Parts: sequence; structure tokens; C-alpha cells
Amino acid sequence: MKVKIEHKEIEYDGFVKIERAELQFERFNGTMSPVINRFRHFRGNAVAVVIFDPIKLEVLLINQFRYPVYAKTGEGWFLECVAGMSEENESPFEVAKREVVEETGMKLRSMELLTEYFFAPGGSSDTVVLFLGEVEDPRASLGTHGLIQEGEEIQPQWVPLKQALDWVDSGKISDAKAIIGLTLLERRLRKKGSL
Repeated sequence: MKVKIEHKEIEYDGFVKIERAELQFERFNGTMSPVINRFRHFRGNAVAVVIFDPIKLEVLLINQFRYPVYAKTGEGWFLECVAGMSEENESPFEVAKREVVEETGMKLRSMELLTEYFFAPGGSSDTVVLFLGEVEDPRASLGTHGLIQEGEEIQPQWVPLKQALDWVDSGKISDAKAIIGLTLLERRLRKKGSL
């Protein structure tokens, strides 16, 4: 596929960056499109972990305040899986380990890649690397976590996988990374005959 970038520039450089590009792309019939404007916002890639206890068939979800959700729905407490942004020169594995400690107080025992996906390809080039992980001591006391300097207050909770999947179906869990991770976990367990 051919793409011809006529011009591009950063129009906003803050918490996220917004880039505007004037471009042409090769159509399915082989001709070039007219010059069009496209925007992309980017903040950085994210890493998420679905923490699973295979003995009790439970997943560890976190509950934290999300202002954008509050602004849209009036309900700011949001159930999701552990996640965080990659920092410069940090591998997805390192991000996952750091975020699990910061958001749950636990340490990962093992972890494997579930998938990597673009979370909003119509407007963003950022990706989410999604892992399935197990923690060293799933019965450790949970408490409240998060980075105070970032204004976080995070409450982890173990939830039976079946209940979490019911919450996906009912809309109680509406976080894309959690929905994708829980669905892939369920699929994997069904293939193994573990569910």
C-alpha cells in the first residue's frame, strides 16, 4: 500500500499529542485518493494485566475513580484490570511488574502474553499489550493502593471469573482491556476444558 504524506505537524503537545497530516493513500483499485486531513492523538503505549488465580478460578479487578467516566455517566468508580503507561526505555514486562505492585501491592509470579491491540485505530497509534498473570500470594491482604502523588486511590478485589464474565455481559464491566482479557481467558480455559 502506498501512502504519500504531503505535510504533517503537531497541533497540540500536552498530556496527549495531536498530529495533523495531509496525505493520500492508495485505494483498493490502485489509484491514489485525493489529499485528505487525518488526525492522530498519542500519549504512549499501555500495558494491562488480567490477574488470575487458577485454583479458585478468580480474577483480581481494581476499582478506581476515572474522571472521563464520571463526566460521561455521573459514576466515576470504574472496574478494570491492572494497567499503566509505558515509560521511556521500559519493556512491557517491566511495566506490568511495576503496575501490579503499585495497584495491588502484590508481586507477579508468572505472566504470559494474551494479545496486543490498537485501542482506537481511527484516531490513535497507541497500543495496549495485554498479559495474563498470576501473583505470588493470591490470599495476601488487599488494602488500598495507588500512587498518592498521582491522585490515585485503587481498591483491588478478587472476583469469581464467572461473575466477572456476567458483569461483562451486563455492562457492569465496560473497560475494553478487561473485557478483551476476560474473554480471552474464558476462551483459553474452555479450550483446555478447565471451565
